[in-house]
Amino acid sequence: MTYFDECAEYGFPRHQVTRFTVAGVNYEVNFTQITHENPYDCAALFPEGFTFPLYGHHYDVTFDTIANRINKTPFKRAEELPTGAGCRVLKCVERIITEHYTHFNVGLYTFAPADHKLLNIYCRLITKKKHKGLTIEVGLEPNGRANVLRTPKFWGLA
Repeated sequence: MTYFDECAEYGFPRHQVTRFTVAGVNYEVNFTQITHENPYDCAALFPEGFTFPLYGHHYDVTFDTIANRINKTPFKRAEELPTGAGCRVLKCVERIITEHYTHFNVGLYTFAPADHKLLNIYCRLITKKKHKGLTIEVGLEPNGRANVLRTPKFWGLA
């Protein structure tokens, strides 16, 4: 069970953080709730007429090393990771997002991968059979990097 640290316990937007370690590197995953009051916190710029979830919440997701946050070098790749560590990092992020989705009733996630290689990995993870009911929309602005992940709760199915 993943512990989600609630950073804005009594205010909005809600913000949760969880941390994990792979190969001696500390990572954190941040979830920021997006509402009509804080659309500027979202990684995506939505086209006119975009449909937002009626049955679940909307969260923006980022993950990075804690060292990058401290050193103010966002999304710089960790150097000298052992073979397979990158896959373990992504499996941890996948598990954390799944647990967050279950715990916080999320209908829509937005994220903007740092590069297209990471986007391809995300798309492969989402199309796995165990993620039945998830859909992904890629190529939103800014710069075609932002993506939307819809969960079954988006459609009112869960």
